[in-house]
Amino acid sequence: MQEIEFIKTIKEMELIVTSILAFGGTNIDDIFLLVIFFANKDYKTKHIVIGQYIGIIALIGISIIGSFIGLLFDHIYIGLLGLLPVYFGIRDLFGLNKGRKGEREGKLLSHRKRANKTFSVAAVTFSNGGDNLGVYIPLFVTLGMPQKIVMVIIFLIMVAIWCIAAKYLSKHSAIANVIDRFGHIITPIVLILLGIYILYSNGVFRALGISMPR
Repeated sequence: MQEIEFIKTIKEMELIVTSILAFGGTNIDDIFLLVIFFANKDYKTKHIVIGQYIGIIALIGISIIGSFIGLLFDHIYIGLLGLLPVYFGIRDLFGLNKGRKGEREGKLLSHRKRANKTFSVAAVTFSNGGDNLGVYIPLFVTLGMPQKIVMVIIFLIMVAIWCIAAKYLSKHSAIANVIDRFGHIITPIVLILLGIYILYSNGVFRALGISMPR
């Protein structure tokens, strides 16, 4: 009985850690966009927070729909979607996406002139969410409905943490610069690990005859 409870606890911790890594690994860019928004006096905190939630919820909604469609296919084929975060990680790690910082700033500037500030934040968040979809969909496919709900709740909590952190960083540029300096190293590693986890949890390695340590 105690062994069953221990295994259950490990699974719960695994879900929590995976959720945090999935959100953090796909939203490093967002925290810098949020810092810019918070530093702009034209944007009130409510505009930024509500806009960020709208953008992330839209990405989560599309990911959940995509995961339900994915259930129509064999898990091994869905597991191959784990190659997406691996690709994103390798791309960023080796500087194949050097223009991304300018791209995210360009997206921000293109939405700044919109009258609706909340919509501007939501639109920038959503348009910057390609990596999110590439990671969330295969992750959601591997989970049952209770686990999906837990992951979504953790994501929503992380949005609040992201907003609080961004507001703090908007007033402490030295710390933001340190994160910007090392974020391009940490984020790719997290994405690659998430991709490997998705491949493993969907039995891709087993199907290929590759043994993984337990």
